[in-house]
Amino acid sequence: MRNAPGFWWSLVSAVLGIAAGIVLILWPISGTVSLTLVLIAFFIVEGIVTLMYAFEHRAQLSGRWGWMLASGIVDLILAGIIFAGLPETATWALGLLVGINLLFGGTAMIGMALAARSAA
Repeated sequence: MRNAPGFWWSLVSAVLGIAAGIVLILWPISGTVSLTLVLIAFFIVEGIVTLMYAFEHRAQLSGRWGWMLASGIVDLILAGIIFAGLPETATWALGLLVGINLLFGGTAMIGMALAARSAA
């Protein structure tokens, strides 16, 4: 599927997720603030990549690219909320914001899959 729209952005997103996961696995006890900083960086990059993925889909394939756009915007907003409240946000941000990210990301992927199914 290398020729599918958004393939390279999806690949970058997957590599980013793997890299963030490895960092969190290798240094789990280095403190909640440092883990929260990794989470902020992840949300910023993931938000930008998701926005680029959405714009590529808008131009080439799907009528439901807005779901991906919303997901990317939510990622960037979450990064801003966490950063603005440091260090207090480190106590609650990890679980809550990862859950929100997974909810919006999963919803966006379902929307894209439904659009791809009806386009075929």
